[in-house]
Amino acid sequence: MNILPDKLNQVLVEEIYIREDKTLVKDTLARLEVNVSDTFQEFYNQYAGPFWEEHVPFELLDLVDEENNIEAYTLICRKEYGFPKHYLVLSEMSANAVLVLDTLTDKVHIVNFEGGDELLLKGELEATWSTFYDFLKVYFNC
Repeated sequence: MNILPDKLNQVLVEEIYIREDKTLVKDTLARLEVNVSDTFQEFYNQYAGPFWEEHVPFELLDLVDEENNIEAYTLICRKEYGFPKHYLVLSEMSANAVLVLDTLTDKVHIVNFEGGDELLLKGELEATWSTFYDFLKVYFNC
C-alpha cells in the first residue's frame, strides 16, 4: 500500500497546495506533543491547505498555515473541552461538529458537541474512517 492515495497528486496538482517549508510540520507536531501516522506526516509534508472538497462537508485545515489551523483548533479543544493530547482537530466547526484524528489509532471521527465529544472522551465514539489514509481517499474522492 502506498503511503498516500494514488490519485491524490492529481487532485492537489495546483501550486497553492505545495508545502514549501517541511520543518514547520515537524515543529508543530513537536509543540502539540503527538506522534502521527506516516500517512498524516507525509500528507502535510507534501501539501498545504486548507482544503475543501464536496465529498465530506468539512474544510480540512492545514496543520500550520493560516490563522485557523489544526494547531489552533486542537489547542482550543484541549482547553475548552478537555481533549487529551492524542486528539488533533482537523477541521473548523461545521454544524456543531468537527473532524478529529486519534493519533494513537489513526482513526478519524466526526465529533458533534451534542454528546459526541463526551463519547469520544470515554472512548465510545465509533470512528467514521478506520485510518487517515481511508479518510483521505473519501475526502478527496481518490
